[in-house]
Amino acid sequence: MSELIERRLRELKEYIDETLERIDLTSLHPLMEAPVRYMLRTGGKRLRPLICLLSAELVGGEREKAVKPFLALELIHNGTLIHDDIIDEDETRRGRPSVHIAYGVKRGILAGDILLSLGLHHASETGDPRIVEWLSETASKMVQGVALQTHYRRRILSEEEYLEIAYLKSGSLFEASAALGALIGGGGDEEVKRLADFGRCFGVAYQIRDDVQGILNGDEALNDLVNGDVTLPLIYALQSPTLTEMDRGKLLRAYEEGRPIEAGEVRRIYIETNALSKAVEKMRLYAEGCIDALKDFNPSPPLECLLHLVERYYLNLEV
Repeated sequence: MSELIERRLRELKEYIDETLERIDLTSLHPLMEAPVRYMLRTGGKRLRPLICLLSAELVGGEREKAVKPFLALELIHNGTLIHDDIIDEDETRRGRPSVHIAYGVKRGILAGDILLSLGLHHASETGDPRIVEWLSETASKMVQGVALQTHYRRRILSEEEYLEIAYLKSGSLFEASAALGALIGGGGDEEVKRLADFGRCFGVAYQIRDDVQGILNGDEALNDLVNGDVTLPLIYALQSPTLTEMDRGKLLRAYEEGRPIEAGEVRRIYIETNALSKAVEKMRLYAEGCIDALKDFNPSPPLECLLHLVERYYLNLEV
């Protein structure tokens, strides 16, 4: 069964990639078309458009009707990624030079702006003002999430503050992905609400997963810590009664002052304080929220796919 689901997900991703490749950018001057096309070709998991398509099918809608919404979602997502890379001074994105490295900061900023405007354009082409409203509000939330993350850089946050930022930065777009799919698919108010809940939980879990994988991959955890970007494991480690003063000093010197620290040391501290396992537990609580949001839908291939995504990304993550 899982092989059939994986094949279906691969086919949907190929459909999304092909649709993005064929997107009409003739309205853009070649000066700006190049960085926009470059960003769209950097790939990615395409989870947001996948969830949009599956949500539309789950409520009985047709795949083709969800094209405009998922294009809007992916265009806006990629536009914010360009801006994030500039703000964070990240030189690579998905294994390639970031747009601002390849084309310069000024063109990068403008390319991000164009992607945001193109996203709203595709949303308007659905003819459904609810979709435009959802996306405009979501774009505002995402920008505020980045602003808060930047504002709180090198500051110690509470778990509640972290989760608010995680929702604004990540959860809100996944929330919109599922809700837009339900709306364009003809879902009722309750179906839209349940799928929005699914997307919100999926997105917050995704941000926590990113933190956890950063620790497992070593260098990413080091980058987050030294760059002053708060993660849930850092919060849990600093709250842990088993954290020694020596290890607290190591974490704070790296986080608050940007001093060097070995990735292995960060991983050791997070494991010994149970910060890593506690973050995984929180991630899986949100994953359970995803499953709970889908419990009243009748069995179907799109439901199987959505549940499989939850299992693949959160329940089967090896720590």
